[in-house]
Amino acid sequence: MKLSLRWKLVLGSLLVEVVMLSFLVTNSLRLNEAHLQQLAGLRLREVSVLLNASLGPSLVQQDFASVTEVFRQSRSHEGITYFLLYDRQGQLVAADGWQGEVPQKREAMRLESDAHRLDSQVDIVLAGQAYGTLFFGMSTGFLDRARADLLTESLVIAGMEVLLSLICLAALGTWLTRHLKTLEQAATAISAGQFDVRLPVSGEDELSVVAKALNRMGEELASEMAALRHSEQQQREAAARLQAVFDAVPDYLSLSRVSDGRILKANGGFAQLTGYEAEYAVGRTTVELGIWANQAHREIWISRLMNYGSLADYQTSMRTRDGRLVVVLLSAKMLNIDGAPHIVALCKDITERLQVEARIEKARRDLQAVLDAASEVSIIATDPEGLITMFNRGAEKLLGYSASDVVGKQSPSLFHDKGEMRERQQELRARYGSELEGISLFTALAMEQGSEIRNWTYIRCDGSKKTVSLAVTAMRDESGTVKGFLGIGRDITPQLEAERALETLNNELEQRVTERTAALQKANQELADAMAQLRFAQDELVRSEKMTALGNMVAVVAHELNTPIGNSLTVASTMFDRSGELARAIENNQLKKSALQDYLAAARDGNDILLRSLRRASELITNFKHVAVDQTTGQRRRFDLKEVVEDMVSVLSPMLRKTTFRLSVEIPDGIQMDSFPGPLEQVVTNLITNALAHAFDQRSDGLMRLSAACSDEHTVTLVFCDDGVGIPEEHLSRIFDPFFTTKMGRGGTGLGLNIVHNIVTKTLGGQLEVKSEAGSGTQFTLRLPLRAPAAP
Repeated sequence: MKLSLRWKLVLGSLLVEVVMLSFLVTNSLRLNEAHLQQLAGLRLREVSVLLNASLGPSLVQQDFASVTEVFRQSRSHEGITYFLLYDRQGQLVAADGWQGEVPQKREAMRLESDAHRLDSQVDIVLAGQAYGTLFFGMSTGFLDRARADLLTESLVIAGMEVLLSLICLAALGTWLTRHLKTLEQAATAISAGQFDVRLPVSGEDELSVVAKALNRMGEELASEMAALRHSEQQQREAAARLQAVFDAVPDYLSLSRVSDGRILKANGGFAQLTGYEAEYAVGRTTVELGIWANQAHREIWISRLMNYGSLADYQTSMRTRDGRLVVVLLSAKMLNIDGAPHIVALCKDITERLQVEARIEKARRDLQAVLDAASEVSIIATDPEGLITMFNRGAEKLLGYSASDVVGKQSPSLFHDKGEMRERQQELRARYGSELEGISLFTALAMEQGSEIRNWTYIRCDGSKKTVSLAVTAMRDESGTVKGFLGIGRDITPQLEAERALETLNNELEQRVTERTAALQKANQELADAMAQLRFAQDELVRSEKMTALGNMVAVVAHELNTPIGNSLTVASTMFDRSGELARAIENNQLKKSALQDYLAAARDGNDILLRSLRRASELITNFKHVAVDQTTGQRRRFDLKEVVEDMVSVLSPMLRKTTFRLSVEIPDGIQMDSFPGPLEQVVTNLITNALAHAFDQRSDGLMRLSAACSDEHTVTLVFCDDGVGIPEEHLSRIFDPFFTTKMGRGGTGLGLNIVHNIVTKTLGGQLEVKSEAGSGTQFTLRLPLRAPAAP
């Protein structure tokens, strides 16, 4: 049964009053009981005095019958139930009313407690002398009657108080709740959505204050509901825009719930990558769809995502609906939506990129092998202004200068004959009608014709001269802009000396052997033509490979930069749209705290993504620049071993990510070397690529480890090892021989370890050892001086 507020008030107050009355009645009875006990004590003392006074005359005369009569009279008047009188010697002299055997001696008298009797012991005094002791008992009937009368009176008084309180409380509740019904009806209407209900207000009492509050609450609720409807409309529009952005992302993008793994949203990129339409994938898990090809990788990235809340560029493989395997870069982030954790996943297909990187890496190795093998050919590259950027070992051998002496410091004019340069200047003035200087003397015709081959006199570092056949080619990028010049020179001094000697001999024998001389001249001419054609073919091959490698390197850089720059562009465009929405909300005076908080949260997340992407792009550019400069120039400089190796590993990371093999680098800080970082990077690169090609044959995983430690103050020991299949004993003595390979016809050239051996023992001035057993891995130990010897 539902009680009204009035009756709740009445019953509550009544319950409190009953409890208080019960407490008061109980306390009153406790106090009255104490008073009754005091009354009983007074009664006993009074009876004792009366008995002492009444027994005196009879005891003096030893009239014990009169003594007994006195007690019998007192039994009816005073309520005495028994008495026992003992004389001075403790002998019993009179007794009446005692239940049981009467004690004859006072020492044997024992009083026992009784709820219906009061016991007392009185000393009898006659003429100032103690006569003996009197024991008597009185009935407690007068106390029981007094208690009953007090309880009856207390209950009657309490009942009257409760009745009067009930009447007063009912009247008070009726008076207090006369307006509450109206307030209740108004509050019910407001809670049902009738915000236009208004209560009459009169006076300043409590009910009027409540009525004013209800009226104000109705007005505010009406205003809030209107604002809420407007906000819901804006949220629907924002959700539509976000959905458009979600669908516009070209890569795989999905939203899934953490609790059961089911996909809640998927874009068109999801369908394009996996082959499953978004409508089919929604409501299912990726495990049910079977799109993860490597479950071990899936467990790894899920664990990282749960531990750190986000994941960036994790390389793994996916299986499409038609069974194809694709390699992707996975980025994911944990989001809290409606109080539940969700995962936003972005996958970018890098299968084609990895294939391009593999082709680029192969071309780079091939080009490097060609350049290293071309020690008899001078290869010099410059920038558009003529500053030398590359100076190979063939050029060092031909001219006597080291790469560190000229790269980034000199132009080719340093070792050209000044007289030939003046003659060339006059030829070009006659051809073009203007004065040309600097690098233009050597590149003008190459710019016009694409390339030029001409004999020049080179002046070596020691002042001696060499005649060189120089092929100059302009290096251009995809847009045709000149990025530098490449000069490939071959020392033809011995050939010219032979030709001059032959010419002298021919002159001496001309008259005797005219026919033989003519035949010999013809053969020489044919040989010269063949040699020129061969040189031209070699020059064209080197130029083509160089341009291909340059284009491939640019493609790698562009492809690596595409992801962070694309992410930055997406974030910037999204924040531009959100900023526009915020500006419109401010102009329309509709900006809310929640909308501003959402914008700030999105701005923080967007700035975080933007900073990480731009830092990644900056790191890529810096690493590519360091490695490119070191390996193209080969110059000597001071460097930190750990920094150089980390730059090189970062360049190789795209190649390593496409494999299941791992590389561990353990190089301490502070190892400073005065050496050739480019050749050293080439050694480490060849060791890693050699291990990838041979060490893990027929294996799905493996570990490579690169470590370094200073043996003494002049030497550093660099150790590269793997846990692969090892090298058979019969091959161990031939691995450094040129063109020795176990994969001839399958991509192997047999030059990788030969190049490593030559660089370590000659350029870097160190020692190289190898230890290996079939099935137990391989270890290469390089002992290098911290200060390399002078360049050979």
